[in-house]
Amino acid sequence: MAVPSSQSGLLNDLVSIIAELQAKVAELEHIADHHAEGDSLAHSKYAHAKVVPAMLAVRNAGDRLETLVADDLWPLPTYQEMLFLK
Repeated sequence: MAVPSSQSGLLNDLVSIIAELQAKVAELEHIADHHAEGDSLAHSKYAHAKVVPAMLAVRNAGDRLETLVADDLWPLPTYQEMLFLK
């Protein structure tokens, strides 16, 4: 079945963001599997420098994907639903 030209841009965006999300999740998993050597301060610095930015990258891709997917098809609760208990 051919994709209507009016929908091909949306489909390309979805595919691109899904691929980005999968790559960012894999990167976060890799970063989370490793840790800094040393005391708790070293671990904290590692988390601040590596883990937090990787988590934000996953969230960014997820947030963009959430804006493109219809609410009835989105399997996770939205921020609106979590904050205001729809």
